[in-house]
Amino acid sequence: MTSRDLSVVARRRYRASRETVFRAFTDPNYLTSWFSPSDEIVTEVLKWDLREGGDYRLGFGFPGGHRNHVLGKFREISRPGKLVFTWTWEEPDPHAGTETRVTIELVGHGQETEVTVTHERFPNQETRARHDEGWKGALDRLAAFLGERKSGVLN
Repeated sequence: MTSRDLSVVARRRYRASRETVFRAFTDPNYLTSWFSPSDEIVTEVLKWDLREGGDYRLGFGFPGGHRNHVLGKFREISRPGKLVFTWTWEEPDPHAGTETRVTIELVGHGQETEVTVTHERFPNQETRARHDEGWKGALDRLAAFLGERKSGVLN
């Protein structure tokens, strides 16, 4: 199995500027509105030090009261084109302690922005598949969030 087999690459285009999309990934107030794989999972920003070397910690609340937490460090912040950070689940997640890496790249195409998320260094296919579904759901939710924002529903 190659490292490519243990990576997720998700792409999507949005009708929004790179700056707006970058802010959606970096502003805690925006993140809590869309950053989860489904509407049933609620995201809470517990720590957010947006600078290279800064830490973050997110909580994900599931139906029935179950919670998972992820933490990491920001490795690169190149506004508005790139964001790189580590991603480590905490216990009791079955993959707790395994550090993976997420790279988000934003490329402008006129009035649109193409987002490429590369999440790599998974320990096995099961974890990779779980995150593949998670990123697809999150990028779908980002589309809804940006659509609402563009139409004036969000401020």
